[in-house]
Amino acid sequence: MRRFQSFDDVFRALKEHFRPETAQGVQAVVGVHIEGEGGGSWYLDFDEGQLEVLREAPDKPVDVDIHVSAEDYWALLYGEMDPLAAYMRGRLRIRGDLRLLYQLQHLFRLPDSPSS
Repeated sequence: MRRFQSFDDVFRALKEHFRPETAQGVQAVVGVHIEGEGGGSWYLDFDEGQLEVLREAPDKPVDVDIHVSAEDYWALLYGEMDPLAAYMRGRLRIRGDLRLLYQLQHLFRLPDSPSS
């Protein structure tokens, strides 16, 4: 059973799993662009231990842009697709600072099971 019913649900949950104590000194904006049914653009604005999830681009530069289809996003989210393989096959397109993107994944608590 899938935990999320929409992409808005996914991005709301990011705030619940955010660990502000690990984000001190981090200032970055990540754009996530999901193409297809239910998709759209979301922006994660990290600023000194704070996370704001926005539907419109903030008034500052975007450091990393991620582009993915809706179908592939769900597969990535639920562990049905390997992120590195998706990137290497061009199904996950990333423009910007890959090192920053890797660092940001450590700012969130991961749930025990993606399908719980």
